[in-house]
Amino acid sequence: MRATTRGRRLRSTPRPRDRRDQLAAIAADLFRRNGYHNVGVNDIAAAAGITGPAVYRHFPSKQAILGHVVLSGLDRFAAVIAAASEGSAAASRDASADGATDPAGRLDAVAASVAGLVVERRDLGALWRREGRNLPAEDRAALQQRARHATRFGVRLLRDVRPELPEADADLLCWAALSVYGSVSEHQVSLPRARFERLLAGLALAAVRCELPGAVAGAVAVDVPGAVAVEVASVDARGAGGSAADGAGVPPAHRREQLLELAARMFCEHGFHGVTMEDIGAAAGISGPSIYRHYAGKADLLLAMCARIGEHLRPGVRAAATEGLPALIDSFVGTVLAHRDLVAAYLLEGHNLPDRDRAELHRLQRAYLAEWVTRLVAAGPEPDERAARVRVHAAFAVINDLARTHRFAARPTLAADLTALARAVLTGGPA
Repeated sequence: MRATTRGRRLRSTPRPRDRRDQLAAIAADLFRRNGYHNVGVNDIAAAAGITGPAVYRHFPSKQAILGHVVLSGLDRFAAVIAAASEGSAAASRDASADGATDPAGRLDAVAASVAGLVVERRDLGALWRREGRNLPAEDRAALQQRARHATRFGVRLLRDVRPELPEADADLLCWAALSVYGSVSEHQVSLPRARFERLLAGLALAAVRCELPGAVAGAVAVDVPGAVAVEVASVDARGAGGSAADGAGVPPAHRREQLLELAARMFCEHGFHGVTMEDIGAAAGISGPSIYRHYAGKADLLLAMCARIGEHLRPGVRAAATEGLPALIDSFVGTVLAHRDLVAAYLLEGHNLPDRDRAELHRLQRAYLAEWVTRLVAAGPEPDERAARVRVHAAFAVINDLARTHRFAARPTLAADLTALARAVLTGGPA
């Protein structure tokens, strides 16, 4: 019996000591690629080479995995910022005869360190920006607290470098830099690591050093509940579409557009999987079955949203043939500000489409991206096509994130601010 037991022990495979971290890393990558709702515990287990029940030895639920990944990622983010800032301050004190610190050097050091982190952990931006709404209330509160702490630190550091900058403007620029870093989670473009980090740090610095077209006199940044990089304004769905029973008196074409806009708002607040067709119908003031007269299902709605954004962006592509990159920037900024929720669905929910429609959406998105890259390379600031793609994705993220961040919605110069930031990211930083 002892020999048999000893043999079993010899044949058993020891459980890795870092299994919990391994599962978290695998889950983070799957969530980034496929979306939280399209990943199951069994998918995570299969990728780790274990059984589904074995995952529950380390985490009580899939939601707990997401919470661990997001919050531990933010903790690491904060630690990297603090270490870079303190290290740079100590070095500048040692090098200075009077023991003074160099704020610009600290800013550069923080930018470089964060760039290194996000290149290593490309999942972080997607999880903060896209999946925070799927966290339980306690974790969402912790997420918001950590995000506020990081942005306040960034505002203080930036105003040390640019003391003339109003706090509201410094806040906007810091969020723009976060969007630059978060953009790497939304694409697969790869560069040699050192060059990738240098480029990202340069783009973030170009954002925070951007000269905004007009200061917001006396404005003070306020904290508003919401996700980390996209503080989505809450939507009171009840009564949002009026109270007409089953669409009585409303032309079908108008009703279709109303449902499209309303569904996009609800997808932004609750996610594609958190909303039913009946919820959308009720919010529009029509009975559940009546909504199917207009759309066959949620995927049909989402596909229509993507098609509508394509229609809105097409004139900018045509204008770019003669006006170049500025026409694309103006078109995209105008479309995002006029159709914030539709653009969010277009960019963030496409992975929920059926395979055939998803492939077509990706083809259209790649064609639109290629138009920007072609115009950027032709304009001269970035001759490398892969680096140009990184810049364009960063500009997209800055425009889309800040347009949907509730705290900036009342800025009277927001359109001009977004245009200036996009140009800074597209043409500034290292070439």
